[in-house]
Amino acid sequence: MTDRRTIGLLSLSAIADDPRVRRQGDAFAKAGWDVVGIGLSGALSNPPAWPVDDHTPALDWSRPPGSALNRVRGVASRAFASQRARLSPGAAEATYWARNARYASLYERATRVKPDIWLANDWTVLPIARRLAAEQGGLVVYDTHELAADEFAERWAWRFLHRPFVMALEGPGIRAAALVTCVSEGIAERLQALYGPKERPMVVCNTPSFQDMPFRPTEGRIRVLYHGIVAPGRGLEASIQSVALWRPEFDLTIRGPASDSYRADLERRIAAAGLGDRVRLVPAVPMTELVREANAFDVGLFILPGYSRHNRFALPNKFFEYVMAGLALCVSDLPEMARLVRRHDLGGLVEGLSPEAIAAQINALDPATIDCYKRNALAAARQLNWETEGEKLVARCSALVKGYRS
Repeated sequence: MTDRRTIGLLSLSAIADDPRVRRQGDAFAKAGWDVVGIGLSGALSNPPAWPVDDHTPALDWSRPPGSALNRVRGVASRAFASQRARLSPGAAEATYWARNARYASLYERATRVKPDIWLANDWTVLPIARRLAAEQGGLVVYDTHELAADEFAERWAWRFLHRPFVMALEGPGIRAAALVTCVSEGIAERLQALYGPKERPMVVCNTPSFQDMPFRPTEGRIRVLYHGIVAPGRGLEASIQSVALWRPEFDLTIRGPASDSYRADLERRIAAAGLGDRVRLVPAVPMTELVREANAFDVGLFILPGYSRHNRFALPNKFFEYVMAGLALCVSDLPEMARLVRRHDLGGLVEGLSPEAIAAQINALDPATIDCYKRNALAAARQLNWETEGEKLVARCSALVKGYRS
């Protein structure tokens, strides 16, 4: 038997653009593992140094919606499947494979490799990993990037139509997995309470790889950055509205992918508020360039509504990317982000979601204060990096494979 360890990374995403999955692969490859990723097509970033099978088509957002009748039929079908899963959890597995053709495509491509570990990124590929392990061997490691059972809990329709289906798949998968990992302590506690896994999930934070970024003094215009997915539910409407209350030396840049309709909606809001010279919407940059591009700014902004456990326990990529880039932070006063902001003295915390509350924190910043937070961020980045987090993940998986082979 070879001593070489192998891992298959499964993800319903374009892996080259997915920060967490890409970093997983990099960590294992650096440790001498053979790595293969199985994901979706359409990545904008350059591919990683390890192979990725990305021949499964990504979701085509340009396709027009179906007829009203077909949409109603789709909702009815999901409602039936969800309630069936609630009453008979075993039915969720059959429904899963019929629900999205990409699942079967990812499974078929994954059958071509036989790793020691299948690492399933999020519940959407957990049944694929379990089926592969049952059919051809290997351990299942489950990494959840979100709190799936509460992701959209503020929407009653989601709770009724979708949550039972998600939990019927995630629960058995978590209890059967050799290891469960997640992105924050709050999510680990919630998963433990919901599903009772064999052991408490291990926290592996969404930190970027360490980059030695320069300190850039705050001078002249004070540039505030939001980067990430540009979509509803991320406080962007309130953030834009608040700019009218900011001191005149501040401006806001929103960078990231957005649907045409949502971008147009934000542009209308900016124009209606007369903020065209202070708020810019700019295209996404490749994932590998996020930190370097962010270093040109002064303050990293993220105002997340705290209306669900999912949001309260969030500890997203952008939080750590802002830190790595050496920015002062202005983020929501939610438990996971607040804990690190206070521990490392990284910036200001916004209570609530009102434009006035956001503006109050922004206006409390001056160049000297921002520069203090920037220096603290650069110091914290030497602890909050993927070299530290990835090492924990690789060490634990190495021990699992050793036990599995013996």
